[in-house]
Amino acid sequence: MDIQERMKFLVDNLTSGKYTVFAKNCGIPVSTFKTYIDGPSNPTSGHLRKIASVYRINLNWLILGEGEPFVEVGTQEGGATGRAKVSAIDPVVQILNDEVERAGITLTPEQRTAILKILRELVERDVRSIRELLSSIQGGKKKGDEL
Repeated sequence: MDIQERMKFLVDNLTSGKYTVFAKNCGIPVSTFKTYIDGPSNPTSGHLRKIASVYRINLNWLILGEGEPFVEVGTQEGGATGRAKVSAIDPVVQILNDEVERAGITLTPEQRTAILKILRELVERDVRSIRELLSSIQGGKKKGDEL
């Protein structure tokens, strides 16, 4: 799979095949983005950064085909490296895409980035609350019980 095929995969999975929506979300001119998908051009480093930032794409995957497509911010479970955890999906982006489509609106890249930041903070807070609740349940695994 080459970079064009990986970009088509992203468009298909993140914006239901809508190139114009994908490009606008990233602040990339639609005509420029089409040359990335159909050739002959490859994305510029600036456009790659925008795609990675808006959709939380693993640039190693996008450019080289190595690893998983999406990056989930946070440290790996039990890891001390502080590296980003890579996952196959980014549900926060999917939630935003679904709600934007339901509302029938178009967000600027700045609006999209700001909303994604807020959504991710809310999700991280809720996950912490769920972990605290689960650890407080009688018989649940406690931090000191881990192997």
